[in-house]
Amino acid sequence: MKTKHIFKVIAWVVCMTLVMAMGVVGCGKNSKKVIAVSVPGATHGWPVGVIYHAEKEVKAIAEANGWDYKLLKAETANEQSNQVDTLISEKVDVIVMLPFDGASLKAAAANIQSAGIPLVIFDREVPDFKPTATVKGDNVGIGVETAKIFNAKFPQGTHVLELMGDTSTVPTQRTDGYDQTISNNFTKNQLGYTGWQRSEGRKLFENWVGASSQQDIDKIQAIFTHDDEIALGVLDALDAYSSDSNFKKTFNNLQIIAASAGNQLMYNRINTENRYELFSMTYSPSMIREAIKIGAKILLKESYEEMTILPTVEVNKDNVAQYLDANSPY
Repeated sequence: MKTKHIFKVIAWVVCMTLVMAMGVVGCGKNSKKVIAVSVPGATHGWPVGVIYHAEKEVKAIAEANGWDYKLLKAETANEQSNQVDTLISEKVDVIVMLPFDGASLKAAAANIQSAGIPLVIFDREVPDFKPTATVKGDNVGIGVETAKIFNAKFPQGTHVLELMGDTSTVPTQRTDGYDQTISNNFTKNQLGYTGWQRSEGRKLFENWVGASSQQDIDKIQAIFTHDDEIALGVLDALDAYSSDSNFKKTFNNLQIIAASAGNQLMYNRINTENRYELFSMTYSPSMIREAIKIGAKILLKESYEEMTILPTVEVNKDNVAQYLDANSPY
């Protein structure tokens, strides 16, 4: 009987020890700060690079500070909004978000703010909304610098085709920068939105060529695309035309094609292109690292910039060798 009692006591002590240990572990887990990153999935090449750099940066920062982290990828704006709601319910400590589209994610951003969670917006701004901090590339600068290059190359002016990205703030700012800077003797024809897709860039350009006379085509000396992939789509079409003996229209007056981003395929094309002058304004997906670093500063209660605009650089045939990287995922 006595032995039975002793075993009961031991069992009770072991049980209570386990319960207390579980409680300590639970408390430890709950007390860990969580830095969350919300981005679109691999809808085109640039977000692939964003995901690559985001994962490396947020993991390193979390490990260095003893935090947990979450990296969520969404295929649609609605999915991203739902993911944000989940992050709010989980009471994460800071959210770094590249919105699918600023207008579509405005309600989600407002919910984050209402929940008292710091929010760092990356790249695509949310209209009429002030987050805790913003990190973006110089989209206006891309348009400004592109226009400066065109102005210098065509001092008498010329006709330009423009192929835009999407309806977010990014293309609007690039177009605004261009329009503010280009000389009055230039004429611009906007062909429409590509959704940042190489195939759509090719399709838009081919549709315009099909509907245009040789006289209209001869007027075009420059093309302003909003992204490397769009420019590559235009080049795909030009390559196909040049190899088709039955295609009779020519592009003898086209001289220069402008792009932006940091796509290695574009850099390789710049390096080898002989027919057209190509350049790309830098807009690297690695900028997400700076946004995550600012999220960490907020959690550490360190000083940070509320607005960070990272400058752009022209990559052309003279300097492209510095930007070639065989190991880059984008």
